[in-house]
Amino acid sequence: TTGFDGKAAEKLLQSLELDCLVYCESMNEATLHFLGHQRYASTQILVMGSPVTSGLVSTMDYFVSGDLLEHPFRTQLKDDHYSEQVVLFDGQAISFPEKQQHPVQSSALAAGDARLLSNYTAFEIMTQLQQQNAHIYLCFQSIYKPQPSFDHVLVDILVADPLSHIILQASRYRKQTATFDARLKSVLKERFCGDDTVECPSMQRAHARILFLPRVKSDQVIPLMQRSSVILHPFPFGGSKTATDAIKSGVPLVTYPQRYLRGRMAAVFFRFMDLHEVDPDVSSCCVASSVSDYVSKALRLASDHWYRSRVSHGCCSRRFRLLIVVLMHADSSIPTVRR
Repeated sequence: TTGFDGKAAEKLLQSLELDCLVYCESMNEATLHFLGHQRYASTQILVMGSPVTSGLVSTMDYFVSGDLLEHPFRTQLKDDHYSEQVVLFDGQAISFPEKQQHPVQSSALAAGDARLLSNYTAFEIMTQLQQQNAHIYLCFQSIYKPQPSFDHVLVDILVADPLSHIILQASRYRKQTATFDARLKSVLKERFCGDDTVECPSMQRAHARILFLPRVKSDQVIPLMQRSSVILHPFPFGGSKTATDAIKSGVPLVTYPQRYLRGRMAAVFFRFMDLHEVDPDVSSCCVASSVSDYVSKALRLASDHWYRSRVSHGCCSRRFRLLIVVLMHADSSIPTVRR
């Protein structure tokens, strides 16, 4: 492998004389992004590891997505944003293994600067909140995903639920976490103090219920989720892996489907699970139709233990529909993949 050495990667790709080159994503890492500006194969394909178009008209030919993941009338929109020709697989078009191979990670490396936020571990803090009977709203996404519009949703929950605690994932870089926290403080000041330049006591008390936890190792994400009351899926930019982890954890997740792929994946997972077949009363538990509906669903799931347990049961009963299961035949070393 060439790692992050762009020159070495470029040299390797040129030497292979490829007919087809598939990019798993093009936006999360600079080296990969700039490689996408060049043509190393007659056909170059982008899949949805990062669920946005590359914008590269001359070098990226196709974008692979799913028919249910895209807006149903995307091809009729005047401002269709894809620069590539979109190719749609049937259904949800994305799945994750039931059993995952987690990389060997250091807790300190996973946390970065955020390891200095507290003398307690993320698990110790969550356990303390559970012991206080707090309603724990977990939004454990990369810090760049929650947009400023989502800040108001978090504050709406803090205002409506006095037992609420909002748990967010800190960045590995202290400055990024501080910027997000300052943004939330500004909304809290306007809501509680009527002025975004003044900190009043009620604002300070509400802000104390927002906690940034250090990133944890990948094999600790689901156990951490299982200590929460409800998982908040941010919009307009959500995720797929985190949504699948939430469903695997058995903790209800609330999502609000958006116009573009980056905000639609979690809602499609619920569509595939068909929870109404398990329990008709929880069929509308988790996919919101508006911002206010999103807040209402989150509040009910956090505060109504009986309803939350029914939703959890439904998700656990149907989560197999989202996962890839690899079976090894006793008489063969060749795996069979089933959905």
